[in-house]
Amino acid sequence: MDPAISQWVMQKPTVDVAGTRRLPVLVVVTILVLAGLLGGWYWLERAGSSRTAPTTRDDGTTFYQALASLNSSVTNQSGGPWLIFSVMGIAAEEYYSPNVKGYVSFNNSAPVNGCQMALNGLTMFNGSIPVFDGTFNSGTAPFWQLAYYSSTSKEVLVGTDVMGAPQLFTPFALQSNCTNAWGDFELDPTYWTSQIYSNSSLPPNSPIAAQSVWNNVDTGYLDSHLPLVELFTSGPAMLAATQDLPNGRLGVDFVSCGLAGFTGYEGDWTAGYGMTYYSGANKNGSYPGGSGFNATANCYLGNTETVSGAVVGSYQLVLANATTSDGSSTTWVDTSTAVDFALANGGEYTDMWGLANWMTSWNLLNGSSEHASLAIPGCRAWVPTVSDCGATGSGWYAVILSDSGGWLNSYGALPGGGTGWSEPVTALVSHQQVVIVVPDSWNLTGDVLYLTSTVSSATVEGSLTL
Repeated sequence: MDPAISQWVMQKPTVDVAGTRRLPVLVVVTILVLAGLLGGWYWLERAGSSRTAPTTRDDGTTFYQALASLNSSVTNQSGGPWLIFSVMGIAAEEYYSPNVKGYVSFNNSAPVNGCQMALNGLTMFNGSIPVFDGTFNSGTAPFWQLAYYSSTSKEVLVGTDVMGAPQLFTPFALQSNCTNAWGDFELDPTYWTSQIYSNSSLPPNSPIAAQSVWNNVDTGYLDSHLPLVELFTSGPAMLAATQDLPNGRLGVDFVSCGLAGFTGYEGDWTAGYGMTYYSGANKNGSYPGGSGFNATANCYLGNTETVSGAVVGSYQLVLANATTSDGSSTTWVDTSTAVDFALANGGEYTDMWGLANWMTSWNLLNGSSEHASLAIPGCRAWVPTVSDCGATGSGWYAVILSDSGGWLNSYGALPGGGTGWSEPVTALVSHQQVVIVVPDSWNLTGDVLYLTSTVSSATVEGSLTL
């Protein structure tokens, strides 16, 4: 074993991550999400297409390299010893956010919003995963997230490696919204901390697992459903498309839901459905056998159609009254969000997934029904508070925050021209805050904020009179 990771089981951040702050004013915004719940699952045998691996091209780090990059910081973190219980590596061919598809807990908004006080950098809970330009058989990924648990402090510690740059975040309590992302972990943390590093050995390194999988799965099938995301996972399942993996196994999943601009496959699959292909490697690196598990998975971005009286793929944003606050040169209009997920059978889930930022176009009409001009956001990246998002130029822009006030995304004019989002893909979920930022000279009385869809496969409607 590499000496750099031989002491990885004990893991103090090298960077002190400041907590975010809650906005003082909140007004409820209801988002009614109408979508189909169930995807179709089926087994596919290997079709006999070519399984010749492409020339290997690395882009990012391997599992062992990410582990080594975090080792010294984790070892020195107070509250330990820290034992690793979760591994997530992501190699996505387009910008990707796991939040769009959702978590195994069926409570999407809790981890997305509840982690912002501790996790204000790029993690599984916020931000867009960088685009991968390597080959899937390389076992490299530009993004890795490792999670550790201390039975002494009863806390969880999250660390990331983004293109070789490690970052450790502030630990959070075991009993918290963040840990909802791992559906089974809270039930038995001691069990899961014994599954990745067991019998004095680690799971196979990601290049071994990737090559083992690539040599055995139907690569032609995968090639026909690009773009894809390759997920390396070990430990309790975190995403709705992954599985619990104990006993030092390293899973390799190929998924598509959550990619920027992806609404589902046309033709052989119903629009709104993405692909899930599971395989993996045993602890000794061997292929477990079988043909892998191929399936369709509902991305909840489906065609607008009536199913048992419900409109599948239609998103209605019901907006409540907003509250306005003023600064020396800026006016902020604050709201908050709530999401209900309507089922075709008439039932509903709360705090569900399915609505991505890129699916929505935001507009502001004045009293004469003229479009107000958009400005380049004053906060195109994370800031401690919304007061750092000042008015720019003579236009308006929107900011999406977590319920604790943590910056998630901004919508407005782009520096290079056109309009769009600072983060290519993030989820719009319950309990987020929507802040409209304008110059303090503006009189917004009677102006209307309205949202429309940018895709033909789903409708998005909503409006708010200010």
